[in-house]
Amino acid sequence: MTDHSQTPPNPYGQPAYPPAPGPATYPPPSAAPYPPPGPAAYPPSGPATYPSSPGPATYPPSGPAAYPPSGPSAYPPSGPAAYPPGQDPAAYPPGNTAPNPYPPPPTAAGATPYLSPSAAAGPATYPPQPAPPPTYPPNTPTFGNPPPPYGQPPHHPDTPYGGSPAPAQPHQSRPKWKTALLATGAAVVLLSVSTGTAWFVATTGTTTGADGTGSGDDTGAGADEWAVPLANAGSSDFTTGLAFGSWLTDKVVIRAQKDGVLAYDLGSGKRAWGVPAPGAQLCGATPELSQGKAAVAYGSNTLCDHLAGVDTATGKLIWKIKIPAEKSRLSNSLTVPRIMSSDGVAIVELSDTVTAYRLSDGRKVWSATASRDDGCHLKDISASPTRVAAILDCTFRGGTRLQFIDPKTGKVTKQAPVGDLGLMSSLLSADPAIVQNESGGQNSFTVYSDTATKVTEFKTPEIDMLAMNTVAFVTGMFEQHRYVIHGDRLYLASFPQNVPQQMRSSNKALAYDLKTGKQLWESSDTHDTILTYVRADDQGLLAVETGDRRDLAPRLIRLDATTGKATELATLPQKYGTEAEKARVFERNGAVIIIPWTSVATKNAISYVNTR
Repeated sequence: MTDHSQTPPNPYGQPAYPPAPGPATYPPPSAAPYPPPGPAAYPPSGPATYPSSPGPATYPPSGPAAYPPSGPSAYPPSGPAAYPPGQDPAAYPPGNTAPNPYPPPPTAAGATPYLSPSAAAGPATYPPQPAPPPTYPPNTPTFGNPPPPYGQPPHHPDTPYGGSPAPAQPHQSRPKWKTALLATGAAVVLLSVSTGTAWFVATTGTTTGADGTGSGDDTGAGADEWAVPLANAGSSDFTTGLAFGSWLTDKVVIRAQKDGVLAYDLGSGKRAWGVPAPGAQLCGATPELSQGKAAVAYGSNTLCDHLAGVDTATGKLIWKIKIPAEKSRLSNSLTVPRIMSSDGVAIVELSDTVTAYRLSDGRKVWSATASRDDGCHLKDISASPTRVAAILDCTFRGGTRLQFIDPKTGKVTKQAPVGDLGLMSSLLSADPAIVQNESGGQNSFTVYSDTATKVTEFKTPEIDMLAMNTVAFVTGMFEQHRYVIHGDRLYLASFPQNVPQQMRSSNKALAYDLKTGKQLWESSDTHDTILTYVRADDQGLLAVETGDRRDLAPRLIRLDATTGKATELATLPQKYGTEAEKARVFERNGAVIIIPWTSVATKNAISYVNTR
C-alpha cells in the first residue's frame, strides 16, 4: 500500500500471532511522519445550499451528545514519554511490513449542495504487501519518540506491560449462572465510540484457568477470566486510557485507542493481532463494524487529518486517505472529527461538513456542507445503518429543521421543522428519530416517524445525559450516552445520586413507550450502584450493576420488560467493581466483556469474565 500524500519514514509491520518472544524494538527518533500542523487541505468547494427530496428510511439508534465533557480537567505540562525502570518497552513483535507507499488520496470533486449527492473518486482497496521485518534500535519509544499529546505526563503504570505477562490476579470462584440470558438476535446495543490505553499493553491478559490457578501464562486454553491492564491507571492522564471504539467479532474483542488497534482472543485473552497508529496517534473510530470493517482517524499531536480502513478479519489496514481537519485554538488540545457508522460507509462530520467514505476502499461517496448563504449550521447529526439524520439551524431561511439523508447517496429524503431548541439539545437517535431538548433543568423528547412527522412528545425527570467517553482537551468526538432503544421502547437512566455513607453513586433505569410517551416503569430490586446497559430485546434490558471493588461485587442482571424488576443472572468477582461504570459492555453466551471508555476509576483496558 502506498500513500503519496504521506509517506512515513519508518514502516509499521503487522504483528504475528501469537506474539514472538523477546522484546520488540522501535523506530529511531526521526522527523515526524506527518507534515507540520497547519491548515487542512480541503477539496476545492464553496458553500452549498440545502435542496430536499422525498423518500423513506428505517432503524437502530446512534446519537451524539450535547453535554460538556464530564471527565477531569487540566493535565501536567507535556514532556517526553518515559518508561518505568525495568519495564520492557516492547509493544508488538515485528511482523510483515508494507514497504510501498500508499496511493495518492482521492481527487476531491467539487463540493455539492448540502444533503445532495456528490460522487468522488477515491482509493481502491490495497491488500497488505508482506516484506521482511524491519530492524529497529532498542529502547526507543514508539512513533519515533514524539512529545506526548495533550500535555500528558510520562507513563508510570503500576502493572508490567510489553513482552512479560502480567502477574496472575487472585483466583475468584467461578460465578454461578442463575438463569437464561436475553436473546441476542435483533438486539439493539448501546451506542459506542472510543480512545485507549498504551500501545505496549500486556501481550496476554491476566488469566485464571479453569482449574482455579492464576497462571497468567500464554497458553490461554479455556480461560474463564482474563484482563488487559490499562496504562497509566490511577494517574491524572486520562487521554492515554481513552478508547475511541470497541468492537466484538465471533473470535476477538477489539479496542481502538490512541496508539493503535488491539485485538484479543475471547477464549484465552491472548493477543490476536495489533495495528499501530499509522501516525503519531489515533483520534477517532467508527462506533460499529460494517461487514467486519471499521474506520479509524489518525494524525499528528495537533491535527487529526487522516482516515484508514481496518479489516477485523485479518487485522490489517486496507486503505488510507487524507481528510479535512481543524486545528484546535487551544494549546495541548486536539479537535477531532465526529465519526459515525452506517451501511458500508463511515460518516465523518467536521465544521458543518458531512462526508461519507466507503469502508471497503476509502472512496469518498458524497459530501455536503451547510449553506452559509442561509446562515445555516449543523446543530447535531446521528447515523444508523439505514439513515443519517441531521438537525439544521438556519438563521435566514427555514429555521430549525430535521432532515433525513440517504447514507448511500447523500440525498435528503425527508425534512420537517422542529421549532426552537435549547443550547443543550441533541439528536439522540437517527432511526427512530428522537430529538432531545433540555431547558430549565427539564428534558423533553420528541419522536418522529419515517416521514419526519411528529409521533409524540414527552417530558422526563432529571436524567443522565452526560457523555461516558469524553476527557478534557479532546473535543468533537462522537459521544456515548447511557441509553438503549429497542422497538418502541426507550431506556434512559436517572441522574446519579450519592449513596449515603458510601463513596459511590447509584441510578435507576427508566422505561418509556415511544408511541405514547408514557413512563412504563422505574427499575426495582437493584443494588445501590450505577447501572450500565448492555443491550435490550423483547424480554427487557440486560445491564451490569457496576459495583465497587471495595465492598460491592458487580452483577449481571435482567430488568423485566413489563415490570422493570431486576433478576440476577450472575455475580462477577468484586475486583471488577467500577470497571463498567463508564464502559461499553458486551455479553455473549454468559461471558461478560468490559471495555472502559476512559481510565477514570478503572484498572483494565479489557476485562473478560465467563459467568457460566
